[in-house]
Amino acid sequence: MHPSFAKLLKQRRQRVRDPNAPPPPTLLGQVKELRLTKEEQDRQSLELVVMRQRLDHVESRNRRLEHQIRDLENFIRTRIK
Repeated sequence: MHPSFAKLLKQRRQRVRDPNAPPPPTLLGQVKELRLTKEEQDRQSLELVVMRQRLDHVESRNRRLEHQIRDLENFIRTRIK
């Protein structure tokens, strides 16, 4: 056998791994992580839409109440004079 082929077929030594080290990342783990991130992003997006709707509702209610108070103040001022 040619010496250059012998180098290719030579067994490589395994690297010593720390038993306490976390497992190396795998493609399946990354896919799962991406899926979980996407689900979390979708959930937060939906929650943001709901919060914006609530904020719009509360702001419109606040404006309506402020107008009512202003109208009452004007009514009272006109009656006092």
